[in-house]
Amino acid sequence: MGRTVIAEDLLQDRIQEILKTSAGKGITTGLLVGQAHGHKREDYVVHLIRTPKIEDDTQQTGKKKKKGSATKSESLDSQWIAEHAKQVERMLPGGLNILGIFVVLPSEESRTIQSQLIQVLYSVHKTLLKTPWQKAVKTEGEEEEQHRIVLQICSVTKKFTTKTFNVVDPRDSGTVAEWKFQSFVSQWPLLHTAVTVNINIPILRGEATKTLHQQLDTSIGPFCECIMQGLCTFNGVLRKEDQPLQAQEPPQSKKGHGKGKGRHKETKMSHQPTSDGPEMFCVQILSNATSNKSKEAMVTECGGTVFIRGLIQARAYVHSKATVAQASQAIREDVVRSLTARCELLAEDVLEVKDFTADREEMDITPRRVFGRLHDTHMSVCDYMFEDEGVEDCIARCQELLDVTLAAEDVETDAERLPGTELCSQ
Repeated sequence: MGRTVIAEDLLQDRIQEILKTSAGKGITTGLLVGQAHGHKREDYVVHLIRTPKIEDDTQQTGKKKKKGSATKSESLDSQWIAEHAKQVERMLPGGLNILGIFVVLPSEESRTIQSQLIQVLYSVHKTLLKTPWQKAVKTEGEEEEQHRIVLQICSVTKKFTTKTFNVVDPRDSGTVAEWKFQSFVSQWPLLHTAVTVNINIPILRGEATKTLHQQLDTSIGPFCECIMQGLCTFNGVLRKEDQPLQAQEPPQSKKGHGKGKGRHKETKMSHQPTSDGPEMFCVQILSNATSNKSKEAMVTECGGTVFIRGLIQARAYVHSKATVAQASQAIREDVVRSLTARCELLAEDVLEVKDFTADREEMDITPRRVFGRLHDTHMSVCDYMFEDEGVEDCIARCQELLDVTLAAEDVETDAERLPGTELCSQ
């Protein structure tokens, strides 16, 4: 039995827009963003992102403008699509990931492009596995199954063809999946938390030649591990992991109606719904000060120290039938993804303007996280804005990388504030 791919009902209009703008332009590719529900063999799709146009002069430099104006419609550029996926994933909140790819093309080209589509899918998967945050949250042991989706839409007949591939098995030829539309996003709860970061990174003499990104990537590992092993409370309550996050609706039949109503009311005390409908959970992550794999103390010669200090605002969304364990995983992953994204962006920024050495003494401020609304929903995507950037830079990146059109009032810039020099000098 194949998987079922459930797309948010709001995406019907978006797909029509994509079909309209793709008419007569050959092949249009993009990414599917959503959440997998492994136990029920279901995947939820909440957004379709078209692949940006490719630069003719090739090199992807800078964090702001990585895409140009010329397209390669004659073929699928797996490297370009994979690089786009890498940038998109660090702009997603917890619980949302890249589930696969989509392609809009005429029916006569469908048969000749199948091998290329599979190549693109595996390229995206392998690239995402190598991202810093994926390495940080990866658990021990090999997964037997991990499914990615390929959606083909005929630009002439508007027919949908959906297949899923177990990317863990390179011999998998794909399984036909059912694609259907359903309204569900309005029922997804919002999880939010704030995590204090205070990491001291000694730069060993023998490692002073390493890049800033290499040093940061290695040194934040223990902190990320502590977060991933932490316990989560929801609105101040520590709950069983196999318990549904949201209260289940009481049975509609008269028999046992009173008992069902009482249980529903008691559970509701720990998480009140918001006035807009979706429930909101304030999460606190309780973690050990050190990792369980911490090494014994040792004396070593250092050439300098890097301090990472501040507050991370994290958000996550989970499907309406998610368990406490699934919700905990989503919010913890968002903390890790946000931290690794900032370190990566900071390293890129430092590399652009100056060489990083252990001898220099100055403060580099990581970009702060800003949020933007996804379609007409309560869900948010995010971006990272440096102190010398404005809202217009964020809007441009969201349009370019996330295929989301935002107005200035749609961007939430006050979720985090930049730290002052007094905080970093403590």
